[in-house]
Amino acid sequence: MAAAAEELDVDGIRVRVTNPDRVYFPQLGSGGTKRRLVEYYRAVGRGPMLAALRDRPTHLQRFPDGIDGEEIYQKRVPQHRPDYLQTCRVTFPSGRTADALQVTHPAAIVWAAQMGTVTLHPWQVRCPDTEHPDELRIDLDPQPGTGFVQARDVAVDVLRPLLDELGLVGYPKTSGGRGVHVFSGSPPTGTSSPCVGRASRWPARWSVARPTR
Repeated sequence: MAAAAEELDVDGIRVRVTNPDRVYFPQLGSGGTKRRLVEYYRAVGRGPMLAALRDRPTHLQRFPDGIDGEEIYQKRVPQHRPDYLQTCRVTFPSGRTADALQVTHPAAIVWAAQMGTVTLHPWQVRCPDTEHPDELRIDLDPQPGTGFVQARDVAVDVLRPLLDELGLVGYPKTSGGRGVHVFSGSPPTGTSSPCVGRASRWPARWSVARPTR
């Protein structure tokens, strides 16, 4: 029999958690339950994490039956949702639109965990201005024959000097796989073209600086 639903107080907002004893991470045994995942996001869902997600359209990578079950990459917040959630209308390259999760409160992060979300994927824009990125994101993805060590070396030896030239500070983030993501704030310019222009010129410079990587 499934455990009874629970309610958590998240900074003044009550968030309902269903099936708290469901095992999400079998390798962790009794410590790998949905309850533990929700508690983790409740603990970290403020401060730097909230600042990183605040007002950004966010997609949800969900595993409602645990990480060995079906993976759902959810771009839209359900129509029937708690009143405390906020959404942001985004437009995809295809022209289609969606109401994505807009994180404005730690309760939104805990709700995402209640939905089986293991990873949150924020856009590099902030609502309501979803056409002008305020972050430059570089994905260092290892190629065949390379791995995390090579990606790390490129980040330190090649990417960091390029960012220094531009007066930008990069913040490394593990990708969850073998690669490295580097985020950098991009000064507002009224258009995304400077970000695109910078990024498009870098691969050629990297290949000259580190032709074997």
